[in-house]
Amino acid sequence: MLKSYSKGKNLTDGPIAKTLFALAAPVIFGMALQTAYNIVDTYFIGLLGSDELAAISVTFPVVFIFIAIASGLSVGTIALASQAIGAKNRKRASNVAEHSLLLAIIAGIGVASFGILFSPYIFSFMGARDHILAMTIQYANLIFVGFIFLFIGFISQGIIQAGGDTKTPTFYLLISVTLNIILDPVMIFGLGPIPAMGLFGAALATVISRGVGAALNIFHLFSGKALITIDISSFTFNKSILWKIITVGWPSSLSNSINSIGLIALMSLVGLFGTKALAAFGVGIRLESLAILPVIGLSTALTPFVGQNLGAKIDKRVRKAVLFASLAAAVFMGIFSLIWFFLPQFLYMPFTNDATVAEIGARYLQIISFGYIFLGIAFVMNGLFQGSGHTRLQLAVNATRWIAVVGSALILMKMFGIDGIWAGFPIGNFASFFVALALYKWGKWNR
Repeated sequence: MLKSYSKGKNLTDGPIAKTLFALAAPVIFGMALQTAYNIVDTYFIGLLGSDELAAISVTFPVVFIFIAIASGLSVGTIALASQAIGAKNRKRASNVAEHSLLLAIIAGIGVASFGILFSPYIFSFMGARDHILAMTIQYANLIFVGFIFLFIGFISQGIIQAGGDTKTPTFYLLISVTLNIILDPVMIFGLGPIPAMGLFGAALATVISRGVGAALNIFHLFSGKALITIDISSFTFNKSILWKIITVGWPSSLSNSINSIGLIALMSLVGLFGTKALAAFGVGIRLESLAILPVIGLSTALTPFVGQNLGAKIDKRVRKAVLFASLAAAVFMGIFSLIWFFLPQFLYMPFTNDATVAEIGARYLQIISFGYIFLGIAFVMNGLFQGSGHTRLQLAVNATRWIAVVGSALILMKMFGIDGIWAGFPIGNFASFFVALALYKWGKWNR
């Protein structure tokens, strides 16, 4: 049996349900923290004025695409390191971790350099002009520098999770978010000897917070408390490992980027129906981001679970875990489907006093509720594909979903107006479920 550290866990034995929920709970909490991270930034920057709020809004799609790259590399790290742990090859697991950190530094510096060099062209292409463009560049350039910490943070978090520990990185994330909440108002508006720095201060608070979070993860890995440890003195460079991490990670990065691209495409269609429709859609997306947290948690928990068990060649345990996680996801999403369908206008009350916005939003929630269970199961299958290292299957599922969503919306909006756009979601969710199930039955994930 694998040696058990205080902060690591062997996932190849023990009750499946209890293990998955124990892994998923900290992930769900951590994602809620990430949401809080964004809300706090938006709230304090909103106090500066609408121009500043517009400036950071322009950066969101670009920043999200770069975050998707970091997330994909993290998936590659978790898949390969957890499989090595399952095969009881601790030396290879550590070697994967060391190469992943090297890749994080290289990618972080590369993204930062690219962002700073091309930010004027990127944001002007996206419609930022004059003083808004100047503010956007000022904010974004510092955020780009902070991507070095973000990449290291994502990868180091993935290494810890690969060892079956989702609690420790979540605790460090809590420290990072709390620090950001404290620093935001201080650096934006000033306090004592610290001058008011406005938008630049908001970016600086984010970079410092991310830097602290990344440092805590790195210290944990070097301390020997993690199941996978880092020992630079024994590091041997192997380009095949580096390439394998990229090969496994890039489809996941592209898959996550497709989410951003799909939303941008849909927003352009919704915008044809006016600003109130956009407002309703924006609130709906935020409500959805909370609803899908449980299934994202299950999907994320499956990744190291599948990796370790496939590494140990316990295929039957993987299949049982996928079945259990699919049933749990169906239950979670079924509950939210009922809430969406029967209480939609009530959910919009905290966000708007506009009856038209609430009415459009209510129809959005009611219509998308029909495809929620399918979406939940597709998310679970993606966790399976990530853990097995077959992230191209995940890409196929996600690409199918968004092609079906946008394609159906384009066709149906001509017949049913904005309700036709909303109808694209259940169609896309069913299409992704169908493809995910077919790929699961195909069995390539186990080869």
